[in-house]
Amino acid sequence: MAVFIGATDTRKKYRRGSGVYYLNNSGSRWIVLDDDGKKEQRYFETKSGKKILKTILEYQSFGNYGSAIISHKGKKISVLMDTILPD
Repeated sequence: MAVFIGATDTRKKYRRGSGVYYLNNSGSRWIVLDDDGKKEQRYFETKSGKKILKTILEYQSFGNYGSAIISHKGKKISVLMDTILPD
């Protein structure tokens, strides 16, 4: 069952629990919540080889792939899971 959630604030803890929640009616944008109701986090590698933990703000369909929207250096960027971030 799809649930519409309008805000994508990373500080907000959703009360609905874990799962996948769609942000629009077409299903092209979604968020993934863990068991505590917080957004999913992933490690990304930088060009210097450091691994940094980033919160996935939302996912977006990108053709046959899913890209992640993250905040990096104060800007929201769309990345694939194997993207190497600039330092």
